[in-house]
Amino acid sequence: MGVALTTSLHNMSSTILGVEHLTRKFGGLVAVNDISFDVKKGEVLSIVGPNGAGKTTLFNLITGIDRADAGSVMFDGQDVTGFAPQRLAKMGIGRTFQNIRLFKNLNALENVMIGRVARTRSGLFDALTCSALDRRERTEMIEQAEALLDWVGVGANRFRMPSELPYGDQRRVEIARALALEPKLLILDEPTAGMVAREAQEVIKLIGRLRDAGVTLMLIEHNMNVVMSTSDRVVVISFGQKIAEGTPAEIRADERVIEAYLGVDEDEPTAATAS
Repeated sequence: MGVALTTSLHNMSSTILGVEHLTRKFGGLVAVNDISFDVKKGEVLSIVGPNGAGKTTLFNLITGIDRADAGSVMFDGQDVTGFAPQRLAKMGIGRTFQNIRLFKNLNALENVMIGRVARTRSGLFDALTCSALDRRERTEMIEQAEALLDWVGVGANRFRMPSELPYGDQRRVEIARALALEPKLLILDEPTAGMVAREAQEVIKLIGRLRDAGVTLMLIEHNMNVVMSTSDRVVVISFGQKIAEGTPAEIRADERVIEAYLGVDEDEPTAATAS
C-alpha cells in the first residue's frame, strides 16, 4: 500500500470539515444559498442534486477555486475560508474534477508525481545542483507514484500518455495523483461520469478500499447506485439550497428528495431504489 494510504482509521465522531452558511451569488443568481453541513473523519459523504443545483460551485468554494459571498469553511480545526487551492492542498485537501484534468504531455507516472510536489522540500537550487535532497526526493516520488498507480489498478499503464488510456483508467490516474498529496480529505467530483456500468462498479470498489484505508471522502455523484452503495451520509441540494441530509436509507425515503431530485411518482421505480 502506498505512503498516502497508511493512515489509520479515524475516529468518526470528530469533524474534519465544517461548512457554515456558505453562500455564493452570480449577479441575481444565488448558486449556493446558506448551506451548512460537516464531514466526519473516516466517513464517505455524498452531495447530490439535479443538474444546476450548485454542487460543483459548492466544491469550488470549499477548495478555494471560488470565493464565498458569505459563510465559512473550517478544515481540521482551522478557518480556511478564502484560502488558495495550493495552500489547501498542502494542508491536506485533495481533489479531482468532473472534467478530467491530467497533463496531456506527461505520462501516467509523471502525472501522479506532480501530485507529490506539495510534499517535497527541495527547491530550484536543489534541482539545478542535483543535490542529495533532490535526488532522494525524486527517487521517493517515483516509488510512491508507482505504488499508487499499482494500488488503483493502472500500474501496468504507468508509461502511457493520458490520450492512450481508457476513460476509466484516466480517472484512476487522477485519483492516484490526488492521493499523492496524502490528503486528510479527498474530494471527488463525479468520479463515475461518462463510465459504463462495469467501470462504475470498479469505482465503487475503489471508494470502499479508500475508506478502509482511512481516507475521508466527499463526493458529488449522479449515479445513485454509487451514492447508495458507498455513502455513510448524503446531503441533497436543489436550486442552491440544502433540502435534506441523512443516511442513504433516509434519503431514499425522503419525499422532498423524490419530488425535487428524482421527479417521479412514488409507485414508479427510481434510480435510488434500483439494484
